[in-house]
Amino acid sequence: MKKLILLFLMLLLLIGGTGGSLKLLELGPFKPKKGEVSKNIFLKQKKDTTVFIDMDPLAIPIFQGNKVAATIQILVKLETNSEDNAEIIKDRMPVIIDAFVRDLHSFMPRLLKAKERVDVLIIKQRLQMIADKVAGKGLIQNVLVQSILDQPR
Repeated sequence: MKKLILLFLMLLLLIGGTGGSLKLLELGPFKPKKGEVSKNIFLKQKKDTTVFIDMDPLAIPIFQGNKVAATIQILVKLETNSEDNAEIIKDRMPVIIDAFVRDLHSFMPRLLKAKERVDVLIIKQRLQMIADKVAGKGLIQNVLVQSILDQPR
């Protein structure tokens, strides 16, 4: 009789633990219906976090005549508001990098003629505009220019 009660209690614990796990993960019958807001605090934390995505340094050659006069190296991070958006950005990263390099290759000489130095705020605003155009508005929340290194030749 004691073994039967013990077996029944273990089965009850197993069913309760499975049900709680399913509720935590929101699977099966506990999954929210279409249009219903999830009440799972763990999923909300994952979706509403700020995510920073490191990029390889952007190397922009500056030509004077037929030779490279300088190379400007820009270190950039992209900021987004969820892990899901971060995955989308990582998938689109080659296109984003290409757009950044193409635009800065033509924009940088004009900026240096007008300002005679690289203005970080102007570069940041320019890269944000390009990011919105290429990746879609709102996907990349912020373009953070970490550093700009000017290497004259």
